[in-house]
Amino acid sequence: MQNSKQIIIRAALAVWLALPVAAQAQSSSLNAFSPYTFYGLGDFSTQGPAYMRSMGGVGVGYRNSMKINYINPASYSLLGRKTFLFNVGIEGNNTYSKTAEAKTSHNSFNVRDIALAMPLGRGVGLGVSVTPLSSVGYRVQMEDTDPLLLANDKYVVYNYVGDGTVTQAKLGLGVQVTKHLALGADMVYYHGRTTRSFSTTVTSLMTSTQYSNAVGRSSETISRIGMNFGLQYDILRNDKRILTFGATYRPKLNLKPENERIVYTSGIESDTVSYSDGKQSFNLPGMLRAGLFYQTHKLGVGFDYSMEQWNGINPPDSQDDVVFKNNQYYRVGVEYTPNAIDIRRFLNRWTYRFGVYYNDYYMRINGHKINDVGLSVGVGIPIKMQGFSSVNLGLTWGCRGTTATGMIGTRQFRMVRENYIKVSIGLSLFGEDDWFKRFKYQ
Repeated sequence: MQNSKQIIIRAALAVWLALPVAAQAQSSSLNAFSPYTFYGLGDFSTQGPAYMRSMGGVGVGYRNSMKINYINPASYSLLGRKTFLFNVGIEGNNTYSKTAEAKTSHNSFNVRDIALAMPLGRGVGLGVSVTPLSSVGYRVQMEDTDPLLLANDKYVVYNYVGDGTVTQAKLGLGVQVTKHLALGADMVYYHGRTTRSFSTTVTSLMTSTQYSNAVGRSSETISRIGMNFGLQYDILRNDKRILTFGATYRPKLNLKPENERIVYTSGIESDTVSYSDGKQSFNLPGMLRAGLFYQTHKLGVGFDYSMEQWNGINPPDSQDDVVFKNNQYYRVGVEYTPNAIDIRRFLNRWTYRFGVYYNDYYMRINGHKINDVGLSVGVGIPIKMQGFSSVNLGLTWGCRGTTATGMIGTRQFRMVRENYIKVSIGLSLFGEDDWFKRFKYQ
């Protein structure tokens, strides 16, 4: 049998090889498919491993020595002396979009997160994770109904395409300060590239002759380092129950994306090229997240609240009537395990999870709020009759947006209502199962 050092070396190599794969998979345009990713940083991903997302995303107060919690770095302080945790997750997303006049659907499936955690000493733990922060992915078409153009036998069609992902890689440290208080901090590296393209075509109403055409592309590359701070405090702790208050704070950070723009205009009347590049200013807002998590040997119940201060930190898009606003997020989650140490009835060792959430989104578009509401269910299945390794399966259903229609100047807009289903699979490995056992032969 392999000794523990060989196992650790092989696992470390596996993580090292897997991290670029996760980053590459997350840069795919398939991570999101929504017109609401047209502006800003796109859709922000629900944070946390699969077992947390099955509880509506609850987790800032979650404290468990056998599970990775990279939402709050203070949780790393609880890792046992002979513990090495590894987590990998994948997620499929089915989105069904509807306007007042049309319907469409889109599917995606990607590696979502990779994380590991290990103790450095008594009451001190280290965690590393790579997860998506936000994703852009859309295909939008708009028509210009300017009366002046129509009177001159012309109409304009605008086509917009965007894709890309911003990934966050965290290196965190958690320290047990007192019996009830733990503190932690993450160094976060934000990296990613988003590309947005457009084409504008002026066409004759009578003959379909194209008078002019404009094509442009804008790409933004982000590479910045930020911080994230966390704490967990056990309000109540005894042999039967634990009530933990958790909080994290992410300071505001100017991402300073490197922007490159190129525009080609061509047609019968003109032929020009425009090019520009340089750093822009776009701020990732400060975010405060706080919550409670109550645990017994069978039951866990949590509530999280978070607020991102988007208001006023980035200029609005007055042409398309887009305003950034403060974003509030509410999450409630429950998990239940009938008997975690029952070696006779395997189903009693399964963990059953449920959660709900509400998010009022960080933009107001065309005067409309883009509320996002959903519920999630999941189950954690132990891999062996004895041990802490498990497969976590989750299903999330949600809806967002509205089917309102209207005008932006002379351009017609159609808002989109999205119904989505997300399937998540997470593999939580090792715990104390096989890492530090001494094998014997007879």
